[in-house]
Parts: sequence; C-alpha cells; structure tokens
Amino acid sequence: MSNENSQAFGVDFFTGSKADLLKLIRDGMSQPYSYIVTPNVDHLAQLQDSEPFRRAYAKARLRVCDSRVLLPLLRSLGVAVPEVIPGSDLTVDLLRLAQAEGLSLVLIGSSDSECSRLRRRFPGIEIHHYNPPMGFINDPLEVERCLSFIREHPSQLIFYAVGAPRQELLASMVKSHERDGIGLCIGASIAFATGTVKRAPRWMQNARLEWLHRLCTEPRRLGRRYLHDLFYIIPAYWRERSQKLPIRPAEQDR
Repeated sequence: MSNENSQAFGVDFFTGSKADLLKLIRDGMSQPYSYIVTPNVDHLAQLQDSEPFRRAYAKARLRVCDSRVLLPLLRSLGVAVPEVIPGSDLTVDLLRLAQAEGLSLVLIGSSDSECSRLRRRFPGIEIHHYNPPMGFINDPLEVERCLSFIREHPSQLIFYAVGAPRQELLASMVKSHERDGIGLCIGASIAFATGTVKRAPRWMQNARLEWLHRLCTEPRRLGRRYLHDLFYIIPAYWRERSQKLPIRPAEQDR
C-alpha cells in the first residue's frame, strides 16, 4: 500500500486497517520469509543517523505506525494512516491467534523467566526461544548463532524482542529463501504481554500519554531518549510540512 499519501519522514507507512494487517500477516505465515517494523518517533530519530537501520527499514514488508504521538502528525501531513496499531497490542493479537490455532513461534530476545511466563499463559503455542547476550549485534559469531537458530526452527511467526535497531537489523539478515513465515519487531512487547511490565491505564493510552506513564516508570532509561526525540521531531515535522504543504502565494503576501 505504497502511494503519495503514505510517505513521511523518509518512511513509507502502511495505510491499511488493523484487520487488513492481520489478514496480511496470516497470509504471510505460509509465504517466503518477510518481516514487519513498527515506526515510532524514536525510530524516526534513529533512522537519521544510521544507514544500516534505514536499509533494514526499507527491506521490511510493512512499516506500521506504532505511536499515538506520531499518528496526528502523519495525518496533518496528509498521510492516510487510518489508525495507530501499537506493537504491544498486535503482539497479543498474534499470540492469541497462535494459541487458538496451535501455531509455532521463534522468539529472539526476552529473558528465560519471561519466556516461561509466556509458555504458561499460551500453552498451545510451540515456542522456540533464544536470548542473545548484550551487545550481540556487534559480534558476528553471536549474530550467526541467532540466524542459525531462526533458520533451524520452522515456525509461522518470528518475534524479534531485542530492541531497536538491533531487532530490525537482525530481521533484515534472514533471507526470504531460507525459510517461510513472517517476523515482527516487537521491542518490549513480551514484557507487557506477560505482565512483567504494566502498560499505562487505558485512559492514558487514549489520551496519547502512554509515553508519560513509561517515563515515570523508567525515568533514567527513557528521559534522555525522549528529550532526544523531542529535539528531532519538532524541526523534522516543520521541514516535512513545508515540503508537503508549501505556503500558497496568498499566504506569503500576508
């Protein structure tokens, strides 16, 4: 679903509904490997400084808006995204689908204790779990261990839960001819799905304040990141707006 109404900040956004997305994922489970990324403001900021990250994003099958903060900015730029689809919600939807249909899942990342909780909550899913060490993305041997694990364990779904941009870089290294199934870069979604980390109350999610809840929960880790994202998104938005919605002559004369 790529057209002139789907691109902003250098990203070609998915412009279908959540129902459309779930159908595409279901179809992708039996097709040659592909993967989905979930852009938010932090990802957009990181994309400016990392060519490998940009290449991984470009190779993804879909780029699905994950952020309630980003959604109104996209709409004001004329990008036809009908709804935000948070990765943590999508992860739970897919886990429920996998549970109902007895599907298999490769999970890269998340702790052993989180995976144990996941197995208890979704006993109908065959879960193949590998948690690489910190800094694995800079160690070719560790990267190859991840790739070998993914290749050697057939499954309909592959969840990458090692944080951006590591998960997107790893997802992009799996070749479409090496296996079937569809991957999803999910960040901390397993922690939310298992209750290890509590999500913001629904009213805060609806008010686009989930970022504030997370900041209050993890101020040291997220404070600097959110400040960096703020300094990126304000000028980036106005640059994008000036390109997409140029000032009309009548407005210039005012």
